[in-house]
Amino acid sequence: MNTVSLEEYLAGHGTQSDLAKALGIQQSAVSQMFRAKRDIRITLHDDGHIEANEIRPIPARKSAA
Repeated sequence: MNTVSLEEYLAGHGTQSDLAKALGIQQSAVSQMFRAKRDIRITLHDDGHIEANEIRPIPARKSAA
């Protein structure tokens, strides 16, 4: 098992289309994540499947106060 950032994955492991297909999402969603510089971590499991998680602070949104 290996975990890399979204940027690292796209630079060395595959394309946005490949990642989208593996995650079951649209390529445009991967593109938006990349352009927004979201902190997405891609986990490459030993059995070949790929998992993605976003790292966000809690609370993720700033209060209106």
